[in-house]
Amino acid sequence: MLNAGAVLFGLLWTGCAQSTATADTELRDYQLHTLQARVQKMPEGPERDYFNGMLASRSGRFDDAVALLNRALPSLRRSEPKRAAIALEAMATAHRANNQYSDAARVYSDLSDNFPGQLDRFPDDDVALTRILSGAPPQAITLPGPVRVKTARNPLGSRMAEVTVNGVSDQWLLDTGANQTVVTQSFAKRLGLTPLPGAASAGSGLTGRTISIQAAVLPELHLGGATISNVAVVIIDDASLRVGSGADAYQINAVLGYPIFKALGVVTFTSDEFRAGDTAAKDTRGVRMYMRGLTPAIECEIEGRPMIFTFDTGASSTELSVRYYELFREQSGGWDKHTEESGGAGGSVRRDIYVQPRVVMKLGAATVTLKDVSILPVRMNAGIDVLFGNLGQDFIDSFESVSLDFRTMVFGTWRAR
Repeated sequence: MLNAGAVLFGLLWTGCAQSTATADTELRDYQLHTLQARVQKMPEGPERDYFNGMLASRSGRFDDAVALLNRALPSLRRSEPKRAAIALEAMATAHRANNQYSDAARVYSDLSDNFPGQLDRFPDDDVALTRILSGAPPQAITLPGPVRVKTARNPLGSRMAEVTVNGVSDQWLLDTGANQTVVTQSFAKRLGLTPLPGAASAGSGLTGRTISIQAAVLPELHLGGATISNVAVVIIDDASLRVGSGADAYQINAVLGYPIFKALGVVTFTSDEFRAGDTAAKDTRGVRMYMRGLTPAIECEIEGRPMIFTFDTGASSTELSVRYYELFREQSGGWDKHTEESGGAGGSVRRDIYVQPRVVMKLGAATVTLKDVSILPVRMNAGIDVLFGNLGQDFIDSFESVSLDFRTMVFGTWRAR
């Protein structure tokens, strides 16, 4: 004879397990609105702290993320090793976002020592870099007033601005897609930099190649009226920032990355100017901004479907990922197919892509139309696989200006063109 209580318990347990699995899937796939609503219904305890901590991490509230995940970790360590590993990686990323490299190195050591094999990809390059920088002094900023710097387009269509370091003024790439500030080996010598002890390897999922990197600390970096001190920089070989080959090759010497933009608080890109240190214009329409690791991301709507994309001022054009392809593959008969050569760390690779002639995107109340957008039909084993794509300069050019407010995590636009 069936025990009604046992049956009821079994049904409740099954429903709970399915709900948990769904929450993990929503977290993995960045279905953040759905996950947030689900978490609000969870009882107080380690599981709720874990998901709230991960939501805080992906919303750029890094201090909250560390506090919540620390609270959840004792329980996760005992019963949920995969979640514990994900939490530790998120905590290390939060410490990196706050330029706390010794704390990040400590957390990464915990991750590697106690939870090997739990992550789909272990962040070896991040671990090695944080160890090199673990003794670096904390970054600081002096911002006496608004920053306004003229920008120019390089041959790739990306935006450059003048930065001064050790009396050397040069054009640096403004790249919200760069997790760190980067200089080439030859430019590091021009700046008089002495690399810190140690080296690391960085890989590209795009090319499958790895390159050796070093790190250093800039005593001061000057951008407009702003002075940023103790700036951690990654040093890589010149070829890794050379685009193209032969007489048509273009060499990038230096890249301004996420730690600088975050320190500035609010950054605005117009057609010919970079602004920082002041709030976004009052008439700017804003939407929530997220983080994929240390890369800002925003939610847009295509054909009534909300989806999140990274926002990359270093990319000359928008590129859509395999997740986008899988969602709209039934339309691929109307897309062109091409073979293109794309660069990554240590080289380039040829790949087949689709090109969608017209993509209409809604961002809050604004609507923009992008033309001839590349679509990747397969996984690239790189960051672009995680979300639906990467928004580049063609997206930015659809507005008179765009602003990223890292204090409130709001992405603002001014007048769609």
